[in-house]
Amino acid sequence: MSSLSSFARVLLSLVLPAGLLDRGPALHGTKFLAKAALKARFGGSQPFQMVNVGACDGALFDDVTPWLHRISGARAMLVEPIPYNQKRLRANYPDTSRFVIEPVAVTKTKGTITVHTFDAAALEAGTLPIEFIGCSSVTDTNLMSGKNAWGEADANFNKFAPHLKDIEVPSETLQTLLDRNGIAHIDAFLVDCEGADWMVFEQLDLERYRPGMIKIEVGALPAAEIGQVVVKLKTAGYQVGFQAEDIWAFA
Repeated sequence: MSSLSSFARVLLSLVLPAGLLDRGPALHGTKFLAKAALKARFGGSQPFQMVNVGACDGALFDDVTPWLHRISGARAMLVEPIPYNQKRLRANYPDTSRFVIEPVAVTKTKGTITVHTFDAAALEAGTLPIEFIGCSSVTDTNLMSGKNAWGEADANFNKFAPHLKDIEVPSETLQTLLDRNGIAHIDAFLVDCEGADWMVFEQLDLERYRPGMIKIEVGALPAAEIGQVVVKLKTAGYQVGFQAEDIWAFA
């Protein structure tokens, strides 16, 4: 997003009435983040805290994480299991005192897990589409299997398949990571785990942390798990909206 269009979106989010914002969850999210930036600039009581599980590089196709640079003193736990993405993530968020990178996958138990990913050299060389940088998964998603990835009969999959690889990465539970980093409150909670999103979100104690904003990618989830996400949010009293492949929720 250009700086001009970004500024226009922020301005629009601040002046539109709530009724209209509720129809555009992403714009509602922009307002939430813009207000956090204003509060931080004028002396908020505690630093803005983000938790992002599946952070990728914190920049590509991401309209939330870059706000960490705009919210003064913001802190984040950025969870990213792929080494290639970890390097890009640290380059984008170099302040180690505020931005912790957890190089693990979130699972239900501590251990190791196999992650399907694309070869880093092919990504760097431009052999693969740039969006593949964020497509690693612990599940057999459409992208990783070739099933309906780019349509019913995808001629491109055979071209991309040779660059698929499996790697072993360490895994931890979500609560272990939160405790390890001393996170007592969460302002924004993001999940983008290419099919493992419910497995992660299921572990978040909403009563304990109650993030003001939650964004979960559900495009790779089966219908039953999308329903579970919505039920958990609604039961906790969140306002829920769908936009593209994401669920946005506000306390």
